[in-house]
Amino acid sequence: MLLICNQFKKMEKILQLRIIDIIPETTEAYSFVLEDIEGNDIHYKAGQFLTLIFIINNREVRRSYSISSTPGVNEKLQISVKRVHNGEISRHLIDHYSVGDIVEAIAPSGMFVLNEGSYENKDVILLAAGSGITPVISVIKELLYKRSANSVVLMYQNRSVQTTIFRSEIEKIATDFSTKFHWLDFRSSDQEDAFYRRLNNEKLEMLIPGYIKYDPAKTSFFVCGPESFMRMCQFTVTLMGFNSKQIRKEHFVIDKPPAPPLIINPQPAKVTILQQHISFETMYPKTILQSALDQYIALPYSCKGGRCSTCVATCVSGEVIMSMNDVLTEKDMKAGLILTCVGYAVTDIVLEYSTDAAGKGN
Repeated sequence: MLLICNQFKKMEKILQLRIIDIIPETTEAYSFVLEDIEGNDIHYKAGQFLTLIFIINNREVRRSYSISSTPGVNEKLQISVKRVHNGEISRHLIDHYSVGDIVEAIAPSGMFVLNEGSYENKDVILLAAGSGITPVISVIKELLYKRSANSVVLMYQNRSVQTTIFRSEIEKIATDFSTKFHWLDFRSSDQEDAFYRRLNNEKLEMLIPGYIKYDPAKTSFFVCGPESFMRMCQFTVTLMGFNSKQIRKEHFVIDKPPAPPLIINPQPAKVTILQQHISFETMYPKTILQSALDQYIALPYSCKGGRCSTCVATCVSGEVIMSMNDVLTEKDMKAGLILTCVGYAVTDIVLEYSTDAAGKGN
């Protein structure tokens, strides 16, 4: 069993990362600049996240933090962490880790990423609130510094100037790309212009048409923030006639795993992992991931709630149903991608893991 576990930990690409700098962004948010202890490059895409692994009270705890740096723009990988007052890991990381300390992580993953190719004749509208700016700032830098985008709009909601994460960096971007980048600075407590105190559905519906220069059907939306904020944005954008395929969302909080779907006459099913030539048995109401973990087979995972894509695999054969999916597009699912943390095997299945599975734009 230990051999199997170690094999899958290799498949997960466990990284040993040294903290080389800690940057205070606000009084509650900090950026951790990281490097591989062996000097290897850390490959990632703008908008992805890094899942850190901690041992707390003799149990393994995993938490995902968005990457705020951009490959090819920033020299080192950087994650940003906002203190959650009841957050076990954010407080632990901010209060107890220092420059020189080592953290363990899974290789970067996530699907809050751009399509391949140019963005010169496409509009990109990014909607962020609070710490939801973390993956969004990475995407903005990719668009402007590397993709030659000429229509990028950021609508960013905060409480005040002091709580605005990356404020100075956004101001610099706005100066450097004054004709291409437009920043709408919403602040609920200290904004002098009443219109820009709080972004809501009416204002969003009013503002969006004025910032679309090109074909609306090619407009891309990136949304990240509290659940209520993201629901408002998605509802408004789709009500305006945009297709749900045009919207990318990134979730930070997973309250609890979703309830399993109804499977009539469940039977034990065999799961085969192609790369490792390993098989195990799963049976409803356990997910594919939980069945593996219960048998000491460490498949990749982070959130266990169907919202981060760390556990994504390709179902080569057989049938899988999912109880939750907030990250895979129709195109992804047609290609056979499934989430093992919310996936249930209806029949015997064969899965394949690919380093390129997570992180594809649609």
